[in-house]
Amino acid sequence: MTAKRSSRTARSGSSSKPRRRVVIVGGGIGGLSLAILLARRGWRVRVLERDRRPAVASPEEAFQRWERAGVPQFRHSHTFLARLTAVMRERFPDVLNLLRTQGAPEIPLTVAIPPGLDLGPRQRGDGELVLLGARRAAFEWALLEVARRQPGIEIEEGVYVEGLVAARSRGGRPRVSGVRLRTLPPREAQLDGIPWHPSSTASADGSQRTRRISADLVVDATGRRSNADEWMQRIGGASPEEEQVPTGIFYFTRFYRSTGSPPPGATTGLVAGDVGWLKLATFPGDGDTFSITVGADIDDRPMRALSDPAVFEALIAAFPAVAPWRAPGVSRPIDGPETPVLVMGGLTNRVRRFERNGTPLAAGFVAVGDASHHSNPIYGRGVTSAVLSTVLLDDALAAHPDDLVRAAQSYHARARTEIEPYWEAAAGGDRVARALQKKRGSDGTLAWAWSWATDPARMLALLLGQAAGVFLEHGLAPASRSDGQVYRAVMRVMNMLDPPREGLFAPAVIARVLPFLALSLFSSKTNAAFPGPTREEALALIERVQRGPKREARSANPSTRERSRSREPAAAPERPRLEVLRR
Repeated sequence: MTAKRSSRTARSGSSSKPRRRVVIVGGGIGGLSLAILLARRGWRVRVLERDRRPAVASPEEAFQRWERAGVPQFRHSHTFLARLTAVMRERFPDVLNLLRTQGAPEIPLTVAIPPGLDLGPRQRGDGELVLLGARRAAFEWALLEVARRQPGIEIEEGVYVEGLVAARSRGGRPRVSGVRLRTLPPREAQLDGIPWHPSSTASADGSQRTRRISADLVVDATGRRSNADEWMQRIGGASPEEEQVPTGIFYFTRFYRSTGSPPPGATTGLVAGDVGWLKLATFPGDGDTFSITVGADIDDRPMRALSDPAVFEALIAAFPAVAPWRAPGVSRPIDGPETPVLVMGGLTNRVRRFERNGTPLAAGFVAVGDASHHSNPIYGRGVTSAVLSTVLLDDALAAHPDDLVRAAQSYHARARTEIEPYWEAAAGGDRVARALQKKRGSDGTLAWAWSWATDPARMLALLLGQAAGVFLEHGLAPASRSDGQVYRAVMRVMNMLDPPREGLFAPAVIARVLPFLALSLFSSKTNAAFPGPTREEALALIERVQRGPKREARSANPSTRERSRSREPAAAPERPRLEVLRR
């Protein structure tokens, strides 16, 4: 009711002039979020999506049936941070309520605390620390359901946007006035999650003929593989300033369904640990589902064996904090024994800035979500940043309804202060980690001295990053497991409620962390935060599984796979066993 009333109000307030038109390229989470917001403000919204999503009645069907070649992370673990939960409550209450009806839990982080930590009395701000548990498929399904019912939104799927339509403005900057696109054949070729970019050859029936759609504003919501740089060059505009930092990590994910009671002592099902050579986490989902993700260094080749379900299961069972969730009677792989382990790698932290000195590169064009800011998925900020960017753009357009250039300037300025600090923190951490790894792999002093001589600024930044890394690893991390105030500070930064620098390096936080830092650096006492095998023990375990006699017998028996298929809905196409993201 609220949504319809706000939409009517926006239209009645602008009845003296035609409604503005926006084309949103990309109908994923960012594109659909923006479509809902702008339609309720009175815009005429056209969403153009490359993938086709058949109508389904539930998140489970969406997870099984939707083939999102344009979103290879579609069936990987996702975290919906506390900042996103707050935004959903304020801007998308109907979407949030729909997720609740589908069994998506809200998880207070004051409940999911480290063992033995005493938070003390409830404090102001604790109510903001609430995660949302859902699969990405469920989140996108809920947004699409609401968008399809929202007046003013038209969604066209199975189309490929080739570029922008633009003319030169008086200042020489392109003025975007629409897009060029064509309809794709009913089925498109794809390989292991790598998007298929259609050729320019028209089909026999002319279905791939190029056409145009006019708009007052074009928004790029196509994600990290955005072609906006190429689009800008074709219309004579400047390329966006771009910065990239490799994440240096790849991920293995498997999904499960709970079949019984949670393990003894378990609360939310939210488990996370980092043992240096490996990262491990569980992610609660909607409808009694959850996923487990393991992350390893991109150059750690033996760990690639984790793409084998038997190896994956053996390794996670070696970690006491995770093993109970895979105990008999607690859960099963979501599609039976042959449920694949999905792989994602080759990712980079990347920021694209579509403005110079506060001036947009092209009037009438902006980018949101991963098309603008994409960071290491380990921090779980992708969806939160995408939805937040749409809120920032919606606010900017509301503040400057008659001046799209000023609206873009306002949007870029707020993105720099509310999104980019988290990108910088992620990229900085990965940059230091990769540099230290290369230093360890070099011949030592000579290479280190040569780096100082040739690039002292970079080396100084690296040393500062190392110092920050020592503070975080040996001070902040152990303090957050024992000090309630430090735990709150860390959780607020991780959940994008407080900026990284102000939240983690505040004087009050540093004062509480220093004793833990001193104990860690000057004492032999260690705090085993996440017990489990050493890397050598893990490698031996992997070798035993790979050489085990049951492996040959299982691979020779096709009946297991047939039984697994029989549990899937009849209309569900078979998914690839391995999804790999490549740059």
